[in-house]
Amino acid sequence: MADLTKYEAAMAKRDPIALSKLLLDDSHEFHEDIVFELGLIGDRCAISAIAQAVQIPFEHVVNWNNLHEFQRKCAYALANIGTPESRSVLEALASQSDPYLQKYGREGPEHWGSK
Repeated sequence: MADLTKYEAAMAKRDPIALSKLLLDDSHEFHEDIVFELGLIGDRCAISAIAQAVQIPFEHVVNWNNLHEFQRKCAYALANIGTPESRSVLEALASQSDPYLQKYGREGPEHWGSK
């Protein structure tokens, strides 16, 4: 219940710092919603958290067979943030050994600054 309250408060305020912290917290099931919102907000403070989260196979995301969708949302969020730092993260994803991360790293720039 406390996680839901933290999530709701951060979403209501559109607080990118709080949402970035929650993105890396594995005690809830809101990761896809959070990364989507961070992409909409477009604040550069979220880049590091998104870069870390895209590499984490959160158990609930894997169990729901949504890992690749989550990873794609991370790439699109980075593209929407649209800074040189977020582009560097996408380029690093494109050079990963995981073919899905490679694909999403290459797709991200196609959506560059689409907000």
